[in-house]
Amino acid sequence: MIHKVFLACLAVAFISQQLHLPVPVVSAKKLDRENTPHGHNGKMKPYTAGPFGMQIQPSDEDALLKGNPVMKQLPPDDPSDKLGGKAICVQDVEAPKNAVWNQILDMDAYVGKVNKVKECNNYVVKDKGDGTMQVKTKMVLGVMPGYSYTNFYDHTFNPAKDSVTWSLDYDKSSDFDDVAGHWHVEDHPNKPGCSRVFYACDLKFKNSLPKPIMNFLQKTALKQATAWVKKESEGKSGAGIPEQFLPAGEAVAEL
Repeated sequence: MIHKVFLACLAVAFISQQLHLPVPVVSAKKLDRENTPHGHNGKMKPYTAGPFGMQIQPSDEDALLKGNPVMKQLPPDDPSDKLGGKAICVQDVEAPKNAVWNQILDMDAYVGKVNKVKECNNYVVKDKGDGTMQVKTKMVLGVMPGYSYTNFYDHTFNPAKDSVTWSLDYDKSSDFDDVAGHWHVEDHPNKPGCSRVFYACDLKFKNSLPKPIMNFLQKTALKQATAWVKKESEGKSGAGIPEQFLPAGEAVAEL
């Protein structure tokens, strides 16, 4: 049996080397992710709730008018960082803001709607007492066979500033080294009853990843994030923000 295990490990290492993939670590004890701290309390600059302040160019407006997303690739906060990336994606949605928030905040329903998401569950939804809500979420992302990433996120929904910002939940152990994210939803500047959605999710990886995975996480997933929100929001344009995601004192939008 020992020889079989040894040979199997050698085979995995050989295949990984030929494909230039990171070699999986075989551990005698499975990591207790939910009770093991992440190892640091944040390395990336967090986003601030509110507008991004980016300029939408005439060519961008043309693309948005056609229903296409507009993506802007940005340099990382640290120019020497080779394992991170920054980008913003903008998407126009023919539905009001509350319908968009209905989709973004309903993370328990992401599976089946968001590509590559294999598991997504909120484990904390609570009023922070300052006009914002905290939403902690476990998400499992299956990028390609054999490559699954489990992460624990700590979101803050600020309805007054039309934003959700997030980082990792550093009390738990995630596969990504760090994350800084931001959803911002505005009334469309020219179309009453419509919205303009801004999305950014900066990632820092623990190790180098195969190029197809890097491309998906840093580029494809960004566009797909706004695409699914557009589709689902327009299909349920009369939806509102569920009461559980509103701080005390906020008006409840009718579904």
